Amino acid sequence: MVRTWLLAASGAGLVFGAVFAAYPFIDIEVARWFFDPETARFPAAHSYQWLQIRQFLNVIPFLLLLPAVFALLRKIVIPTSSMLIAPSVVLFLIGTVLAGPALTTNLVLKDNWGRPRPNHVQHFAGAADFQPWWRPGGDCPKNCSFVSGEASQAFWLIAPATLAPPQIRPIAMGAAFTYGTIVGTLRVVFGRHFLSDVVFAAVLTIAIVMGFYWLLLNPARRNDALLEKAIERAAIKLHKFGGVLISTIGKMLTHVGRTLQSSGRRLQKQNVADQAA
Repeated sequence: MVRTWLLAASGAGLVFGAVFAAYPFIDIEVARWFFDPETARFPAAHSYQWLQIRQFLNVIPFLLLLPAVFALLRKIVIPTSSMLIAPSVVLFLIGTVLAGPALTTNLVLKDNWGRPRPNHVQHFAGAADFQPWWRPGGDCPKNCSFVSGEASQAFWLIAPATLAPPQIRPIAMGAAFTYGTIVGTLRVVFGRHFLSDVVFAAVLTIAIVMGFYWLLLNPARRNDALLEKAIERAAIKLHKFGGVLISTIGKMLTHVGRTLQSSGRRLQKQNVADQAA
């Protein structure tokens, strides 16, 4: 499974990268389908119903991540307790979110690539110049178009789908991919991302998910007992560090309190003396 999806993601990245590099205005033509020149805007982006659907779809990844976050926090708070979810699964789910949508998509690409969004370019009543996907350094200073953050977050659902029982795993992964496609399509319809932004969000996220699966869940190297011990040791060190930090802050506050108390007494005495004079 991992090899198949990695090869598919790599192949799709190469093919679509070449196509969108050779014919960059595919992005413009696709976006034009959803733009209304009379009102100079993308109508769906101002539809209450579509915005509600978008908000609902965006909640789903967080709900699926919540059990893993709870299991890790519980282990950190009570280091000697057994984890409610296998540590390899917990690290797989949290790690793919951090490495994919959080780090690669938002911190590395969206905040540094500079590609303006469709509703910001001159073709769609904006002021910025259109930039093909491969050319960084456009007019967008931050939170830019390449790649789609919401599509990356949506395609992350392939991670929990890989954990489904083998009998239904292909169905679960197909459903996750369909979900990602729907969310990505909405971003194009809203005029907030180009088609290539969505395609490369899918490629990068799937590649990261499969890389983590190979690293943490491959039966040849998976060792939940070792991982849980490592998390336990880290949690105990965190407790010790927290204790030292709180103790140090407490001592500093005590010192500040005594200093203020002493200063207050001196000021009070001086005030009494000034009134007597």
